[in-house]
Amino acid sequence: MRKLILTAIIIFSSISVWSQTSDNPNEAYEFFNEAIGHYKAKDYRKAVVYYSKALKVNPEYTKAYYNRGSAKINVKDYEGAIRDFDKTINLDPEFAKAHMYKGYAYMQMKEYKKASSCLTRSIQLDPTLTKAYLNRGTIQLKIENYELAIEDYSAALDINPEQASAYFNRGICYQRIDQINDAVNDYSSALEYKAGYLPAHRARGKAYLKLEQYEEAISDFSSAIRKMPNDPEMYYYRGFARMSIDDTNGANSDFASTLEIDPRHKGALKNKAISSYNLGNFEEAVNDYSNIIGLDKNNPESYVNRGITYLKIDQNENALDDFSKAIKLKKDFAEAYFNRANAFAKLEENQKACVDMRKSADLGYQPAYGHINGLCN
Repeated sequence: MRKLILTAIIIFSSISVWSQTSDNPNEAYEFFNEAIGHYKAKDYRKAVVYYSKALKVNPEYTKAYYNRGSAKINVKDYEGAIRDFDKTINLDPEFAKAHMYKGYAYMQMKEYKKASSCLTRSIQLDPTLTKAYLNRGTIQLKIENYELAIEDYSAALDINPEQASAYFNRGICYQRIDQINDAVNDYSSALEYKAGYLPAHRARGKAYLKLEQYEEAISDFSSAIRKMPNDPEMYYYRGFARMSIDDTNGANSDFASTLEIDPRHKGALKNKAISSYNLGNFEEAVNDYSNIIGLDKNNPESYVNRGITYLKIDQNENALDDFSKAIKLKKDFAEAYFNRANAFAKLEENQKACVDMRKSADLGYQPAYGHINGLCN
């Protein structure tokens, strides 16, 4: 970035022939106005060029330094912006917005202590600067000072109560400190002032999950999906909410949609398998567990779950193989011994079934005790 900027300055200098002093006292003002035109057209680099021309004519043009700093922020030249805001402040120490945007530039550079100091100074000079409170609140959120962030967002809302972003960010802070009802209220306010605001639907849906208000969560996740139909997380969370109200078919469909977008989504893989099993779609559940095992071949629980599913469709040899793999991975896996005993029993290998059932009982698996007499006598 620095090399590119330096090159641009050299090029501009080489084609520029005006002098630092000008016979036309309005020349700096003309360059300044041309820069404003480029800025409004969002051609920020050209705006920087013309603010620089204005400053070449009048090196004490305070507003030109300030505006050039703002243009540099828009091209992410934060160090250059800070230098311009410093020039502005040297010429006018009480230029509150120069302090504020200097703080913003530091914030983008993740120099939060310096940023916070600048923003605080801007607030001291002009307590009505809502952006200063918002940015300082964002810094506090980033460094996990949630109570202080809430204070800043609240101050911004006291000045202007129609700021969706302030409600949303304050809602995040409330959720982080487990004030979930307050978070829901703030997300709702954000949506009141910015209808269809996707981040608020996402966040409020998750908050409703924590409150076990599943129907409301489903509504928010559905709104989010309508706006962004390729977001796997929203299908996953909606599926979780649907499972919680025993809408197993809906949940299964949502987990399948999650996996279409993100085939490696661990939560969706697991819950898709569970919902397939609960629906009695055992062959589909076998496939689901096989997908899980394909991503992690060293998880004994996955083999047990697939083995149990194999038992449901009388693929007893496959079940036996899965339980044996689970035991190989986890020698003291009582449930694996219990289920392998069932597989041996189905294959009429009662002696082996008896050995496994006793082993399961020895490991403390309660269901095994009731089966020992039936298998071992």
